[in-house]
Amino acid sequence: MKIYIYPENLRATVKLWFWNVRDFIIICAGVIISVMLFAKLWTPVPLALTACYAFLTLRAEDTAILDYMINAVRFFCTTQQEFRWQIGEDNGRKEK
Repeated sequence: MKIYIYPENLRATVKLWFWNVRDFIIICAGVIISVMLFAKLWTPVPLALTACYAFLTLRAEDTAILDYMINAVRFFCTTQQEFRWQIGEDNGRKEK
């Protein structure tokens, strides 16, 4: 007899430690490429970029710092804010 254990939320994204699996694969590939470039060119810039990406995609409570920054830029810079003012339900007109 086999026992299967299912997660509570089947629609949740797959996480590996503190990152989504996609982000974790990108970070691992970045680390490998960064180490190869560091060994050949002695430049720590790619490793620093990979570390910054790893920090920005760190997830806590299903929210990443990068998601928050993208939403903030979208709210303050790229999307137009629209405000509509109304006076009551009759738009300020009184009919007798």
